[in-house]
Amino acid sequence: MSKGTLALPSVEGVLRCAGRDPLAGVVERCMRAAPRGGTVIVAASGGGDSTALAVLAAAVAVRGPWSVRLATVDHGLRAESIDDAAFVEELGSWLGVPVDRERIQVDRGPGLSARARTARYRVLRERAQAVSATLVLLAHHAQDQLETVLMRLLRGCGAAAAGGMPHRRRLAPGCWIARPLLETSRQGLVTRLRQWGVPWRSDASNLDASRPRGRLRHRVLPELEAMAPRAAERASRAARRVRGAAAALAREAAAVMTDPGPWSRARLRRVPDATLAEAIRMQCPEAADVTVERATAAVRDRSDRPRRIQLGDRWLVVQARQVRLEPRSPHA
Repeated sequence: MSKGTLALPSVEGVLRCAGRDPLAGVVERCMRAAPRGGTVIVAASGGGDSTALAVLAAAVAVRGPWSVRLATVDHGLRAESIDDAAFVEELGSWLGVPVDRERIQVDRGPGLSARARTARYRVLRERAQAVSATLVLLAHHAQDQLETVLMRLLRGCGAAAAGGMPHRRRLAPGCWIARPLLETSRQGLVTRLRQWGVPWRSDASNLDASRPRGRLRHRVLPELEAMAPRAAERASRAARRVRGAAAALAREAAAVMTDPGPWSRARLRRVPDATLAEAIRMQCPEAADVTVERATAAVRDRSDRPRRIQLGDRWLVVQARQVRLEPRSPHA
């Protein structure tokens, strides 16, 4: 794609329409976390979701006390990624906002998606620090949230993870990530772009049904939407409530194992299952969820037989009257 080849409508007209959209109010409430006169970065890939977010954020900035800039990260994993980055540059030029473009190298192999995501967040953190931005907006939407929740549930996650992606979390000291579109459907964003006459890029890898998330996206989610219209948006709102409940559970669990131990097994047995499991997870955050469940069951059962359950780099030792944690020997 050569610069200046996009057929784009009048930016003033698009920003007026976008600024009147109810979703602009959602984005504006999110942007209020940035100080007056501050810089807000929109992470833009060129896809429909981030393109819609870029337009909405620019429309808010027209009437608000913030400056907006786009950041795009080219992982070099697809032949089209160069064109995607060029599209973001042209989009930023049309919107009248600066664009930070960076190409990174991510080696192929196991855990590619996770490593690419880690590298992308590193770049966003560095760009935010370079321009003194206090807020980075990500364009994850309701379908992304539902996919995330389902993937985590299939792995047997804990309460906090079952709530999906948070609307807001810290990226670096003094800088936060926010996801204002989490309860908006992908189709709703694409519909807005069509109404505004704004093009976007399509990522062919999103059509790959050979990956677990791709199978969810193309086989499971359409069935859920057929069974319950707007299922993703409803599930995303439910996930928000789950995160609230998980936060309350964490506060309760924090009062269970307050000292280094050992702890009275009789007292731990009186703690509800979910609270006890969360307390054990707090003590051993690196432990797998399935072993946390085993440990919880061992504490609560009526067997007096001593047992040792591996929880990451520690042992949970369950005896007749007490429970304690011991470090694992590096040679164990």
